[in-house]
Amino acid sequence: MTFLKLLVPFLILTISCRDNRTKSVSAKDTIKYAFPDLSDTNKLKVIDSNYLKIVNAIKDNPYSANYDTALKGGFSICYYYNKSGQYLLYKKGQKVIDTIGSCSLGVPYSNLGYMGADFDKAFVFVQSFGSGNPHIIQLYDKATAKNLIKEGSALIGVDTTHQTLLYSEQDVPSPADKMTLFDTKTNSKNKYEFPKEIFAEPEILNRIKLVTVTYKTFTIEYQFKGYKQTKRLQYSR
Repeated sequence: MTFLKLLVPFLILTISCRDNRTKSVSAKDTIKYAFPDLSDTNKLKVIDSNYLKIVNAIKDNPYSANYDTALKGGFSICYYYNKSGQYLLYKKGQKVIDTIGSCSLGVPYSNLGYMGADFDKAFVFVQSFGSGNPHIIQLYDKATAKNLIKEGSALIGVDTTHQTLLYSEQDVPSPADKMTLFDTKTNSKNKYEFPKEIFAEPEILNRIKLVTVTYKTFTIEYQFKGYKQTKRLQYSR
């Protein structure tokens, strides 16, 4: 089981965040504005003062400027920013394949996104929007950067040993909805019933945890009745 790994720490500001892929950024344009020369007074005159404040805050944080997250297969997720916003670029070596995250400057980095799990052929990309809210995910095929699951899906759990992702296609599921287990090795998925007890209370997905995965089964643990009772349920794959 792999715990979620943040690309960079949070900045707590309330500026709106755009959805993934809403604005593509070329490598040339991004790098041009990545590290403005703050010592050049002529350049300072054409840069907004609020932007300078944000840039200085970013420069003071060693984890936020040009911070890369390496993925298997020579891929990586790279953080860049310019005057228009901040971005996560998906790369193979030095080649930019796509922009998988974009937000206004100052928005919490968890909104922008981070790597949730690294599989051989795909990776889980996560966006978090505050305590209690579901974690919105994409499962990107590494070769094509194509999202392999329904937009707006929400995370339940991952198993990196068996390279599986358990998720819900609805961020707030109803009793009529089902969980989906995606096997990235075989590029196949199957749907399973949610435990019925969890629908009597809010924060449904936060109360379910993927415990174990084998070649034939997977097991979840879930809490109900005000988090006071815990059960485990095993499913056949």
